[in-house]
Amino acid sequence: MHKGQATGGATLTDQVAEVKSKLAHTVRSNAKRHSALTPVHITTVLAKHLPLHKQQSLLPEMADDRHYSDIKTITTPSGQLFLYSLAHIPPMEAVAKAHIEEVKHVIGEKVRRDSRVGIALTPLSALYALWPGIKPVKICSILNEMQTRPCYRDLKTVSACSGELYLYCDIHITEKYAALLARAAVNDACTTIADTVREESRIYPRPTKVSLFNSQVFGIPSGSLQPCIVRVLNRPEFTDIRKLVHPSTEAVYLYSNLHMNEEHAFSVMNWLEGCANAPF
Repeated sequence: MHKGQATGGATLTDQVAEVKSKLAHTVRSNAKRHSALTPVHITTVLAKHLPLHKQQSLLPEMADDRHYSDIKTITTPSGQLFLYSLAHIPPMEAVAKAHIEEVKHVIGEKVRRDSRVGIALTPLSALYALWPGIKPVKICSILNEMQTRPCYRDLKTVSACSGELYLYCDIHITEKYAALLARAAVNDACTTIADTVREESRIYPRPTKVSLFNSQVFGIPSGSLQPCIVRVLNRPEFTDIRKLVHPSTEAVYLYSNLHMNEEHAFSVMNWLEGCANAPF
């Protein structure tokens, strides 16, 4: 086989030329149709069948080729590399767009780090603080853009009953746990308790053992828990929340009669306590 010949009849030179043409077409199309930068990783996708040294030399060769003189690169402070076409995006506009991509990257890294290291949600307000020079409405617009990008599909949102929005990474925090954290973030411990009980009664259905609220997730001091339970049972907006005490273990449970009747709740409580105290 000739040195420049590749399998399938096409020479390596032909394959390289085809990849360059496809790459330029993609960059120009993104710039013209969407006024968007193109992440450099598209090069790896288009050139995956080429030898590594040819993949690495694609961009330098294109930079020296007059046919691709409009194809330019721009690098963000975090090291992200993007391509754009001068025919459709002026250099200053490319800088502004690269800045937005940097904002997306920093947001993504913060949310992932908060979820991974702190097992914590990231309040939307914390993202505003990262970029004081950008209006909150623009940050929200950037977050909406991120939702459409596959590289940010692990970032999710959850709302607290107060209306505040939080973000989390579902690689490190499950949807259910995020909902618990969002409730716990609200200062009204009574509402947190009532909402959790209602959800468990509705979804599983099962009564909720009061000791659950001693966990760090809810952030309710142990000395405040019993007074909170009393307030829940006596506040008019929580009249559906009822209390059960196991006759043998004296464990205390709560359930919502919107979703369970007392007989069913007692039966499940009895089963749960039997499992928890069964000898192994």
